[in-house]
Amino acid sequence: MAASTRQSNLFAAEDWKKVYETFREADFQSYDYETIRKSMVDYLRNYYPEDFNDFIESSEYIALIDLIAFLGQSLSFRSDLNARENFLETAERRDSILRLARMLNYYPKRQQIARGLLKVASVETTEAIADSNGNSLRDTEIVWGDPTNSDFLEQFTTVLNASMVNTQQFGNPSLKTTVGGINIEEYQLKLNPGTVPIYDFKTTVGTQNLDFELVKGTYSGTDYLYEVAPQPSSTTNILYRNDNRGFASANNGFFFYFKQGNLQSADFNIGEKLPNRTVELDINNIDNNDVWLYQLDDAGRESSRWEKVPAISGNNVIYNSLSANNKNLFTVRSRANDQISLVFGDDVFSNIPTGNFRVYFRTGAGTTYKISPDEMQNLQLVIPYVSHSNQIENLTIGLSLQSTVANASARENLRDVKLKAQQQYYTQDRMITGEDYQILPYTKFSNIIKSKAINRTASGISRYLDVRDTTGKYSSTNIVAEDGIFYRTEDIQQFQFTFITDSDISNTISQQVEKNILKNESLHFYLKNYGGISVTGLSASWNLTTTTSGTVTGYFKNDVNSPLKIGGFTSSNLKLAKVGALLKFTAPSGKVFDVNNNLITGTSGTINTRNFIWASISSVVTDGTNQGVGNLETGIGPVALSEVIPQDAVLDQVIAPWNTAIGSTVRNSIIQAIGDFKTFSLRYDRDTQAWSIIDALDLNQTTTFSLDYAGNTSNTNLDASWFFKFTNDGSTYTVDFRSTSYVFESKLETRFYFDNDLKIFDPRTGKTIKDKVNILKVNALPDSVSSLAVDYAMQIDDVITETDGYTLTNRIKVTFPDIDSDGVVDNPEVFDIVVAPITNASTKVVFYQTSISSGGYLTYTPVTTTSVEQRYATQAAINEVIAQFSSGQIFYAGTDDKFYILSVDGANVKSIAQTTDYIKRTGRSDLLFQYTHNSPNNRRIDPSPSNIVDLFLLTSQYNTDYRNYVTDITGSIGKPTKPTTNELRDQFGSLEQYKSVSDTIIFNSISYRPLFGDKADEELQATFKVVKNTSTLVSDSEIKERTIGAINDYFAIENWDFGDSFFFSELAAYLYNALAPDVLSIVIVPKLATSNFGSLFQIQSQRDEILINAASVNDIEVIDVITANSLQASGNVVNQTTTNLAAESASASGTSTVVNTATNTTTSTTTSSSSSSSSSSSSSSSSSSSSSSSSSSSSSSGSSGGYGY
Repeated sequence: MAASTRQSNLFAAEDWKKVYETFREADFQSYDYETIRKSMVDYLRNYYPEDFNDFIESSEYIALIDLIAFLGQSLSFRSDLNARENFLETAERRDSILRLARMLNYYPKRQQIARGLLKVASVETTEAIADSNGNSLRDTEIVWGDPTNSDFLEQFTTVLNASMVNTQQFGNPSLKTTVGGINIEEYQLKLNPGTVPIYDFKTTVGTQNLDFELVKGTYSGTDYLYEVAPQPSSTTNILYRNDNRGFASANNGFFFYFKQGNLQSADFNIGEKLPNRTVELDINNIDNNDVWLYQLDDAGRESSRWEKVPAISGNNVIYNSLSANNKNLFTVRSRANDQISLVFGDDVFSNIPTGNFRVYFRTGAGTTYKISPDEMQNLQLVIPYVSHSNQIENLTIGLSLQSTVANASARENLRDVKLKAQQQYYTQDRMITGEDYQILPYTKFSNIIKSKAINRTASGISRYLDVRDTTGKYSSTNIVAEDGIFYRTEDIQQFQFTFITDSDISNTISQQVEKNILKNESLHFYLKNYGGISVTGLSASWNLTTTTSGTVTGYFKNDVNSPLKIGGFTSSNLKLAKVGALLKFTAPSGKVFDVNNNLITGTSGTINTRNFIWASISSVVTDGTNQGVGNLETGIGPVALSEVIPQDAVLDQVIAPWNTAIGSTVRNSIIQAIGDFKTFSLRYDRDTQAWSIIDALDLNQTTTFSLDYAGNTSNTNLDASWFFKFTNDGSTYTVDFRSTSYVFESKLETRFYFDNDLKIFDPRTGKTIKDKVNILKVNALPDSVSSLAVDYAMQIDDVITETDGYTLTNRIKVTFPDIDSDGVVDNPEVFDIVVAPITNASTKVVFYQTSISSGGYLTYTPVTTTSVEQRYATQAAINEVIAQFSSGQIFYAGTDDKFYILSVDGANVKSIAQTTDYIKRTGRSDLLFQYTHNSPNNRRIDPSPSNIVDLFLLTSQYNTDYRNYVTDITGSIGKPTKPTTNELRDQFGSLEQYKSVSDTIIFNSISYRPLFGDKADEELQATFKVVKNTSTLVSDSEIKERTIGAINDYFAIENWDFGDSFFFSELAAYLYNALAPDVLSIVIVPKLATSNFGSLFQIQSQRDEILINAASVNDIEVIDVITANSLQASGNVVNQTTTNLAAESASASGTSTVVNTATNTTTSTTTSSSSSSSSSSSSSSSSSSSSSSSSSSSSSSGSSGGYGY
């Protein structure tokens, strides 16, 4: 080697640079046709002026130069192209990209077919069998869950038992496991030997008529379902799943595993033993997973299966996680059009194949699609089986899809291959570090758009203990604390709308008016302000006839035991006693109700007793008396109640039913009134349980609600019973509507967790389990030293989200209990009993101190009642006693409804001044309570590993469905359901083989947080007001379309990751670049009238959330000039709150941000009740703007998600 190097250095010719010295005057930077041609002409003119001087266009020399220039450009193009195709970032040909990806040990994904479970809805057999009663089941269709057949379960399993292998009968499965809280059993059907257990069928999905197959699925050795390698055998699998939710549950019954596509096979022979052999399979659309290879014996039968493994290093199959003795390995290499190559080893790490082989593979549709349950119903398939008497019989099964299947995806596109190949190389195909968990799931599956992993450390305790998750997400919570705050707020909410057609008005009624009527806040207002009607003057009591589980029948009687008519058959107050009405029963004198609702002798206030019971009417037959007879001829009572009410319980009051539907006549009247731009209101008529209109001349527009003149038509503006008030300015309608909310808070001791989408079913009771707060009976009655005697429950209703998107965990919305889930509250008086807000009303308050956080958001901190002096009702009364108090003392004057703070000046003179830093709520503090949260079994975790990893995934199908939902303005597309943990585990469960043994993966779907549009939270809804450049000829509609298009581009999924914060200054800068010069200024105006300064400057998302734009062209308003009026909160607010309490409005301020695109600057305008607030808000604006620039650079942290591990 040294001699060769020495001789080359001494005797070799000049290096390659010397070759070009002769042409050092030539311009070698010329690559394209024009510059090459000019370079050659200039060279000839400079060095051969006498020999070549004919440069006219028709000269043959010029033609020769043109040809050479063309050839030079062609060679340059080819050289550039070849060079670009050798780098992953610049390559464009699919074959080049696939080859370069393989160099990084990344194997691009082919198409992935749809797969899922079909429930066996019916069975029928040709075999002569009978049930235990001797009924013949031959040629008889048995339907699962048939309500008309009490023996369906026995008959169904008898038919299936006949088709199973002899060693297995229902209850004695071949495999038993539990996955995601669902008990799973596998049974084998006995087939004719030599049968490949594949049963094909067709169905239409969307517009495609697709092929499907039932396959042999199993959970053996894994927590996810997979297909057993196909080959001729004598059995196939049927799965029994039981989630303990009854026979009608989607996860209860027998199931078959199905896949889309066609299973095919190909035989080939390898004669010569060569290392690193490759066998091409030139068939399109081969599935990414379904490839199996068998070696054949001399008779052409499958004798042994070769294992498919990933290739980790170079071109050899050296990765072997299998047994050291198993070296029959191969890998699959993807090619164009989803064709594949089978790649074998070099006889070192894996054997070199020789002989005859058969490869099974499945081809699919090659597209992305989803299958809805409606597209797979009542499928009929026939499966021949071998009976226990060794006869061939036919099992006919009816199949139906129970839930949407959305796991099909097309082949990976080239852009994703380029991006993922480099990222996966970092992980080395394993998940050990936090970075691995962020990247590998994203790179392993083409239908995962984003992924994020968050690590939570467990102590590694015994797997036989139920691990406790203090957040409440993964384990149930039962906490007792003593710092509870229970209060009520009465609000006037507001939204605005414009319309063009009657259809627009009708849509507003459906999407906003009726939607808000359905909210619990409206029900709360009705119960508080309409209340119950006393019927004590009728001496009515309950006559008990029959009792069943949780319900009773009977009728009402008077003091002489005569039946009393109810509903529309009487003019007394019992006319309100209709289906859905709430009834309050009290105990007769000297009696009380025990915990089982039985009447016992006792006095009110005794522990575990009460003197009232609330119930609702479930059904009524005619007048409720059977024409005065009492009971019906069948022996049951004509009135059914939702609770067990004992004999002789006294009927005290009736609350009329709450009707949430607006009648067609009133609806048409609303449309007509709005079309005529009239001012009017909607009120609820308690007597008729219907909605009616208050005309402008009868309407009292005061904010104080009153039933005194309800229904008055004297044209003297007396009726203040309005629920919805409609006013307009000639073009835009403003709708004010009333609501009441109940809130429960824990100062320090408890944090609440609530998932509104999660429903937990109790199979023992057949009802939904709901989270609740029990106010314990050891608490004292208000204004008394006696205890409550019994616990009072309030159900968790919803979370409270602040204006920046942060979800509070110490404060939660609650509603009246509905334990039996019948839609009727069980006790509407909980707040009145626990707080008693009418008695000594000035003392039934809780206090909060308001402050502006560093981010510019208004926060509320509870203040102990002892810190606020409230014994003095007026400012004058406080001034008389201020000498007794120290500087900084806070006073609340109940009559003035104002807060004052005491200060001492330099001369030691004390004085008080009004402060707006405090607010009050009607409520009670320092309550002892029990918080009960229920977590479903499928969210439980194995505590034995030391690391619990929450893996949040965004699938392509959910992303598509959600974006279709937020962009829909017709209301025809419902909010898509997030993939469940079980669905994600079945789809991506193979990730388990890449994690370390000490880790447990919990699969979760991400959550989208919509912004700005009517599908956003009320605090995040906004209107973009755009000032158009009048010098350009662009229509208003085009400006709106372009603005929404630019906002959608800004919120494209590739620009956002989990937990990213939104900064309006960043969006404003982008809109300026996208819309200039047609737009001069852009104003973002919050729709919520009480939005505080900066509420839309910065919006935070939770660590498992991604922000998405929900605004439409309806949220864009083109204006001529920015004025003070245009900066006021406006727009279609859905479910927003505008609080009218004086204490709150004193500290509230509205904010808008103006972007002047002519100068590309951002300014802020603040409307506030005080100049000092405006000043402090302006300084907050600048800090928000500056922080956005640094945040924008961090918002593109990579497609695999944030680093929250």
